[in-house]
Amino acid sequence: MTARLFQEGTSMKKIRRLFLAVLIHSALSGSPALAASAGDNTHTILIGFAGPLAWPLAQSGQYGVQLAIDEANRAGYSMNGKKMVFKLLAMDDKADVAVAGFIAKSMVAAGVAGVIGHWLSAPTNVAAPIYAAAGVPQISSSAAAPEFTQQGYATSFRAVGSSEDAAIAIAEFATQELKSKRIAIIDDTTAFGARMAELFAEQFRSPNQVVVRSTVSNKTSDFNAVLTQFTAGEVDLIFFGGYLRRSEDLVRARQRLRVPAKLFLTGSVVNPIFLSMIQGAGDGLFASAPGKPYEEHPQFKALEKNFNVKFRTAISVYTVSSYDACNTLIAAIKKANSLEPRMIVEELHKIRHKGLLGTVAFDANGNLQNPAFTVYRIQDQRWVPVKTYDVRRKSCSPDTGTGTGAGTAACDGN
Repeated sequence: MTARLFQEGTSMKKIRRLFLAVLIHSALSGSPALAASAGDNTHTILIGFAGPLAWPLAQSGQYGVQLAIDEANRAGYSMNGKKMVFKLLAMDDKADVAVAGFIAKSMVAAGVAGVIGHWLSAPTNVAAPIYAAAGVPQISSSAAAPEFTQQGYATSFRAVGSSEDAAIAIAEFATQELKSKRIAIIDDTTAFGARMAELFAEQFRSPNQVVVRSTVSNKTSDFNAVLTQFTAGEVDLIFFGGYLRRSEDLVRARQRLRVPAKLFLTGSVVNPIFLSMIQGAGDGLFASAPGKPYEEHPQFKALEKNFNVKFRTAISVYTVSSYDACNTLIAAIKKANSLEPRMIVEELHKIRHKGLLGTVAFDANGNLQNPAFTVYRIQDQRWVPVKTYDVRRKSCSPDTGTGTGAGTAACDGN
């Protein structure tokens, strides 16, 4: 059929429409969403999840959403006398901006009440205007680029801190806890990595603290030249802005070349998957993750038990952020007592939901009001929390004003 369509000179626009129709059909085939009107006593409510579904971390986020949905259904919520039944609609955007646009249109066409996603910043940014045009709330549980919530859409929300928030916390830790004097900054040339490195560099008052600024293509695993340069320059801390795979390459190269400088990573490395990837090469390794240490939350043990039974895989911080995001969306639907998107969005702007990573409450732009980041280090083959920073909160101990110009407040153990 496809070959004949091409032979008949089908336009690209028609091909895209066909692709979109097939995508929606395949996503919804057999879905209870199509049976929303089958029972007069139920409201079937679709919650979307969009991301690269083949990626283990994105899968862990999808599982977090599913867990929140399962819990909501067990609780037996009702709306106007009818039972609410929540269903997950997961779609794969393949971490591709072109596909993300199709996915967003598919979600809207399917009639979702809201979307948790997308996963990476670029697809999230591309999808945002599509959801905004339809009035559908979009909560990203992972995309950190500040630009997402700077586009001016009332439907855009972020359930974790931004890259800018992370950079403030990391710079504070580097100067006040690690006492770093000679810092090297490297990125993997991706939009996320380059922006993260840029934001980190901006935190330092003295240009003498950042002695080297370098890049390595995300298409190569060769860090030998830059690490040799860092060693010669007597660097005491290396900051890397980049994704998980290149982080693994950097860690292995650092161990092989016996680079003495400490290493600070970004890009979702605080998870069991990364630990298995580097296989014991984590000496002197630090990283940050959004939120407070979820392992210390009273509710976490029960969540972990249910998660392990259902999915038989390890929890990551993005499992928890997605779980929190979905619960926040469900709480807004309950408060709105309506499936009208405009009313759900209004409730999201007013909501305060106590999540495992901290309180989820949004400012006027859809950012977290009080984003937190926790710095971890590897100890005995596991990630151990070292210090948590509430980036904008005023009630914690004030910034001493030394080292960086950031206005953070440090809260140990919060």
